[in-house]
Amino acid sequence: MKYALIDIGGGMRDAFGTGVLDYLLDQNIEIDTLIGVSAGTSNLANYISRQKGRVLRFYTEYSQRKEYMGLREFILHGSYLNMEYIYEELSFPGKEDPFDIDAYTKAEKDFTIVATDARTGEAVYFPKSSVKPFYMKTIEASGTIPLLCRPTFVNGIPYFDGGISEPIPWRKAIEKGCEKLIVIITKRKDDFRSPDKDKLAVKLLSKRYPQLSKVLSKRAETYNRELEEILQMEREGTALIIAPDDTCGVTTTKHNEDDIRRLYRKGYEAASEIKVFL
Repeated sequence: MKYALIDIGGGMRDAFGTGVLDYLLDQNIEIDTLIGVSAGTSNLANYISRQKGRVLRFYTEYSQRKEYMGLREFILHGSYLNMEYIYEELSFPGKEDPFDIDAYTKAEKDFTIVATDARTGEAVYFPKSSVKPFYMKTIEASGTIPLLCRPTFVNGIPYFDGGISEPIPWRKAIEKGCEKLIVIITKRKDDFRSPDKDKLAVKLLSKRYPQLSKVLSKRAETYNRELEEILQMEREGTALIIAPDDTCGVTTTKHNEDDIRRLYRKGYEAASEIKVFL
């Protein structure tokens, strides 16, 4: 039986997913086909490199720093989230909390990184090999939130968050021959997306990135349809959805340390369901 693990992200809410993956590391549970969207991409990369606790430090410690996120960064650099600080100044070899690129490279995993081409609005799937020493741009691109961040450029092409074009990429897992899916989502299973959440971004992006704006205008419809599809798969026994019953007050950008730790613990505890499913 071939399994896929999908982490769809959710900004700071994906502290929940971090808890799930740290549980898998503690239990030595290996899943070889991995698909990451947005913050879920970073989570899965650290699962591959087996760096338990590393992502939690970013959520609870580094996110409190003025260089990490906030209005200061938006005024100084045009991005509420300082992606270069996260993925370069903290994560490069020899830096404060380096990503273990050697362990990541050696691991025999099929890892897909989902991002959205800002020019076309289409999903782009980067392979595991796109992450190299001193180069984490594809992971960065996957989590680049419109309006909060400037686009991330990979090979001269601007990218934004993979969740715009492919919120729950379960079809990609099926294409890879997977028969059962484990999907980490960071809201309640019954929490469907409202189109109102995207209206401002749709309007502000329409001139510079018209195709992206069109896709973004349908993001709620796409997310809700794909959520319904995996809920049906769960009822049929071919998917397991790991989701919190409560987000503990954590949002995409809200980063109260105590709330994040509570949400992380929820993820860690919920992950025990995976043992039964496998």
